[in-house]
Amino acid sequence: MDRNGMRHQKFFNWLFYLLIGMVSFLGLFLVFYWSLRLNASINNLVLNFYGTPFYFWPYVILTMGTLILFGINVPLLLYRWRKYGFPKLKGYAGGGLGAVIGVLASACPVCGSTLLSAIGIAGGLTVFPLQGLEVKALSFTLMAMPVFLTGRELKRFASGVEDCPVPKDASFKAKDKGLFFLLTGILIVLGYFGWKMLSSDPVFFR
Repeated sequence: MDRNGMRHQKFFNWLFYLLIGMVSFLGLFLVFYWSLRLNASINNLVLNFYGTPFYFWPYVILTMGTLILFGINVPLLLYRWRKYGFPKLKGYAGGGLGAVIGVLASACPVCGSTLLSAIGIAGGLTVFPLQGLEVKALSFTLMAMPVFLTGRELKRFASGVEDCPVPKDASFKAKDKGLFFLLTGILIVLGYFGWKMLSSDPVFFR
């Protein structure tokens, strides 16, 4: 492959895994937002807690951090699977558990959490000493674990420190075009519904 071809290949590899990450990020964001909208809204959250910066900003940062880590986790795990085979689930289940906990914690403490109440936690996030920030932190930590473990494992494989399965070609291939276009379509649909949902929130009209 000539230099031009290598550049194109590198670009499509980067674009392919970025697209997977964006779909993952946006998909989980919409699930978080749906959970919040069951009994509140971003507008309620801002009105109730913007004046309490030691709660509001950690809430926002931990939520966005969890979403970003999920958007890294999915393409990283897919890359690991395509190159070295599917990993042992031990240590990698944290991402899924972190997403579930993140959904349960995606609520306004003042308004309560419908999902937490549904599993028997009356009062939702208000029953926790930090009004749910500790749950957000747990979700963030569980989401960070697979990123750290997978990254460390890939480095050990690449450096030869640890015996690894026979590496395969994990780059974007012609057979991935269908998946690429499907992911693009999903991203457009998620973006559309995400915009429709967000645009109905009063805080975005101020």
